[in-house]
Amino acid sequence: MNRTLTALATLAMTTSPVMAYDSIPAHNQLLQQVSATGVSVKINPDVCDENSSAFGWYLAAKSELVICQENKITGSTQQVEWTPEDFDTIRHEAHHVTQDCRDGELQGTLAAVYNDPIKLAKEVLGQRHGRSIIESYKHRGAHIVVMELEAFSVASMNDPIEQVADIKTYCF
Repeated sequence: MNRTLTALATLAMTTSPVMAYDSIPAHNQLLQQVSATGVSVKINPDVCDENSSAFGWYLAAKSELVICQENKITGSTQQVEWTPEDFDTIRHEAHHVTQDCRDGELQGTLAAVYNDPIKLAKEVLGQRHGRSIIESYKHRGAHIVVMELEAFSVASMNDPIEQVADIKTYCF
């Protein structure tokens, strides 16, 4: 069994059943769909210890999506019980994969999925949270700020099955 499928199987076994609706199977489906694009899904790799402030990232140059669990044990690559923050990170980073597919290729050129990502952010995140995101990412330029606002919004919408559909639409 490859590492991604092993990670997904472990995710299904280690997550608390009190998560929202069918959160575990839905997030498993989302990770499987990301993997189907050719992006490698890595959960708690060693590099997470070096980036302890990050919960995850999508790195197109390496074709990988990394999840660093909120309660990860430093020095260990083992999965721990999944938290709402972990699921939010999956949704956020998976949306960056969808944004990358918008130009037909997974090469790091992100494009908005929604017609008006700024309006979406205002509606979903509110002014205060939106401003916080803008402040955190403004050093990376206006385009990245908009991509982050959209990704944070989509993650907050908490609909991984819709994200699976988006990946199927834009990546295949």
